[in-house]
Amino acid sequence: MSTRHLDRRARFVRQFTIDTVELRAAGDDKTTLDGYASITGEPYEVKDWLGTYMETIERGAFKKTLAEKDDVRLLLNHDGLPLARTSSGTMTLAEDSKGLHTVAELDRRSSLTNDVAVAMERGDLTEMSFAFSVTRQEWNGDYTERWIKEVKLYDVSVVTFPANPATSAKLRSAELDDLDDDELRALVARAQRRLAPRIDSHELDALRQLVDLP
Repeated sequence: MSTRHLDRRARFVRQFTIDTVELRAAGDDKTTLDGYASITGEPYEVKDWLGTYMETIERGAFKKTLAEKDDVRLLLNHDGLPLARTSSGTMTLAEDSKGLHTVAELDRRSSLTNDVAVAMERGDLTEMSFAFSVTRQEWNGDYTERWIKEVKLYDVSVVTFPANPATSAKLRSAELDDLDDDELRALVARAQRRLAPRIDSHELDALRQLVDLP
């Protein structure tokens, strides 16, 4: 398996149905959210700028980022005011045999937090997501399978629109410039396979020669 760090500077989002999340009253205008922002050890299909491939977040992928106490926020749609935060002690994250266990204290005095809690209680919000970058991974030889072994967390979010289970991965031009030759070759190889049905053999040869592909 290839161990190239093809996407280590990109920020990814992965989304899962939160059928395992429980909301329970905690007293004093507070509600506790208890559930999973990520499931580990289960492959799923991803369609993004890298193409279509199967991905698995391996067990242990969150160990380092949690040990380093990265400051992670609970957000709505990965934006806006935090509903809870690890550095304030209003959210705790832990990895267990199922995935990324998330426990957050939601303060119902906040109109935003109360709206989110009500929507979850009604079943109108049923998806959770987390934003991360990859710090250690492996691909198979033809880049159709990816195993994420270690991540850096940015946020966990309750999200409005479903994705099954991955929605986006953005690589800015500055990040593209940072890719080494092997990483760029791998990226172009995937682009070559995607473009093959739509461009002629001469254009494919030019693309191959551009990055000195065999």
